[in-house]
Amino acid sequence: MAFTNSKKVKLWAERVADEMPVVKKSRPYLTQEEMKGKKYGMSYKVYIPDAGRVFDGLVANEDGVNEVEYEITLKNKGNSCSIDSWDEITNIESFDKEIVKPRAVKLAKEIQQDVIKNTFYRSAQAVVTTGAADFETLSEGAAKLREAAVAGNAVSFMSPTTMGKIAAGGLAKFIPDEEQKKIYHKAYLGEYAGASQIEVQGVPVITTPSGAATLSVSFTTADKGLEPVSTGTITNGVAGASIPFSAEGLKLVDVNGVETDQDFIVMADASGNFPELRITYPGQNFNNANAWVAEGTTSLTFVPMLSTSTKYEVNQVRIDDALAFDSYKFNKLAGVEDLGSETVDGVRVECVKGSNVKTRESLVRIDCPFACRSSRSSSICDSIR
Repeated sequence: MAFTNSKKVKLWAERVADEMPVVKKSRPYLTQEEMKGKKYGMSYKVYIPDAGRVFDGLVANEDGVNEVEYEITLKNKGNSCSIDSWDEITNIESFDKEIVKPRAVKLAKEIQQDVIKNTFYRSAQAVVTTGAADFETLSEGAAKLREAAVAGNAVSFMSPTTMGKIAAGGLAKFIPDEEQKKIYHKAYLGEYAGASQIEVQGVPVITTPSGAATLSVSFTTADKGLEPVSTGTITNGVAGASIPFSAEGLKLVDVNGVETDQDFIVMADASGNFPELRITYPGQNFNNANAWVAEGTTSLTFVPMLSTSTKYEVNQVRIDDALAFDSYKFNKLAGVEDLGSETVDGVRVECVKGSNVKTRESLVRIDCPFACRSSRSSSICDSIR
């Protein structure tokens, strides 16, 4: 049975979106109208709202608005196939099996790895567990989010190996949810501890060196807290990964601007960089704070949370829409045939068909332009085991 290019493109988009459970239930920052004119390699800014400072009594405090901005860079990943492969197979099943599935799965996995790399280490909370994987492993991360009063549905992403070991200990403890099953398909195990439990391949693995990690951060004091900082000096960091540090007295300010008694965790990479730390003194909400310390604190001593010479698996619990994932459109390309575009679950696929007159080679190119970022660090908790 012959079928149109639009069906082929939609089939491709469905296959790509289906293989990216981490991206499902994310949210876009910008509308397609706002995305117009933005190109590969460009960046755009998004803002964290300022909850402000509450005052007592009749006299209002002079409370300015301090929206924290950060940049998101537009990226693209894609693959291609020969025109013969695209045009000659006119049976949907054969086209899906021989062309779409292997390439779409590969493309989806590469995009998902990029998303994991850029978001899993942007947590302001972390729990570290050792020993056999059990149901407590599933519940600790979700509990941290609830304590931080984060609104929304929690989603827990762990490796198939870890999830398999836990499920073997009591599959009946997972409560099914038909709506979530439709979204995550075969990756969905069920609901437990207030979170949807999802299997995901390619979670980061950290192998710590034999020497203990250290992190030194210099702070500049201000009247209402400490000036924002996002870098320090680290020793025994792990290349390609971030490791968690805690500090006595450093506590989390939740997404509503409320000071909690929950430890704030600094996730520092091998260069000593970490998501911006904005510290306030109690009741001041200085610089749209995400952490607080006792008034008068001018320095902190950071302690590593991971043991030396140990392999750890990094999983994630987040509010489902804490991941921002935007798709954008490429400009029209002269001299090629536009086969169309399709968007499925927020994932956009574009296809063009063209030839190279110098080499007489022809192909169909499939692109998936995207941008991703975690929208608020306290909506994410790394579960490290």
